[in-house]
Amino acid sequence: MQHNPYAPPQARVSVRALDDGSQVWREGELAVMTPSGELPPRCVKCNADAVQPIKERTVYWHTPWLYVLILISILVYLIVALIARKSARIGPGLCEEHRRLRNNVILGSLLGAFAGIGLVIAAIGNSSGALGLLGGLVLLAAVIVGMVKGRIVYAVRIDANRISLKGCGEAFLASLPRRR
Repeated sequence: MQHNPYAPPQARVSVRALDDGSQVWREGELAVMTPSGELPPRCVKCNADAVQPIKERTVYWHTPWLYVLILISILVYLIVALIARKSARIGPGLCEEHRRLRNNVILGSLLGAFAGIGLVIAAIGNSSGALGLLGGLVLLAAVIVGMVKGRIVYAVRIDANRISLKGCGEAFLASLPRRR
């Protein structure tokens, strides 16, 4: 059999089944799973075999209505969000390529954060407000890029019966069964 470079990635599928279907399924652009379910041992971005062992991670979610509390105070929002958030342990797999890409993003954002801190320190030494502002912006951008681009998947809803995850690639989602 010839290798077709245009064929979608193939990987082992090992999803444990429940009585009414699987523990992991697709709903539109979301991967949904039961709290006791496990993601398949495949890359959640490209559906290739995941590098073993797959590290378990904790995802958090709280209702978006809590963001209204930022209008009162960020400190009040943080306290209420930490109390009201829900968490789940998941094991999203990554292939070697996507793991390396994620590590590079995290390393780049760390270097950017250190550069921003260095610019702020240099601005203090030179009494330069413009350099301090640039340093603060570089630091803020590095932190935001690291948080957004460095995450694998993120929860868009967690309740007692299901965990909805966003950030999975189309190839991975296509391999999951659709829930009726």
